[in-house]
Amino acid sequence: MSIELDYPEFPYEDSPGWITWAQKPWNGVLVMVDGIPFKAGDKVTFDVSVYGHSTGQTLAAGTRGVVDVPADTTSVGYTIPWDGVLDAVIEGFVSAFYTVDPAGGGEPTTSQEGMVWYSLRRPDGTVCGPDD
Repeated sequence: MSIELDYPEFPYEDSPGWITWAQKPWNGVLVMVDGIPFKAGDKVTFDVSVYGHSTGQTLAAGTRGVVDVPADTTSVGYTIPWDGVLDAVIEGFVSAFYTVDPAGGGEPTTSQEGMVWYSLRRPDGTVCGPDD
């Protein structure tokens, strides 16, 4: 598979390049692809990895989300789940890329990797979660 598509975006970053406790990631984190002419029947597969960095950059969790495009559009999104994925680390980063399988057949295309830093730690050092 060749890398031909632009990277996915995290549209609700707290500040550029960051997903923090203020975004309430326990409700999921949206990753989007925008500005691509998707056709009805295309399949977009998001591959997401969550890395912790307390002991180096260690893979903590991963998930794959498949979106069947219902109608012609230029935007597709996937919400990264909290349980078993985002709850795997307190601090680290999230990376994502996507693959588009065209509805009418043809060669799948893959994106560049998008990345966002991730932290559940408040400025005072306390860690927050869904019960806060």
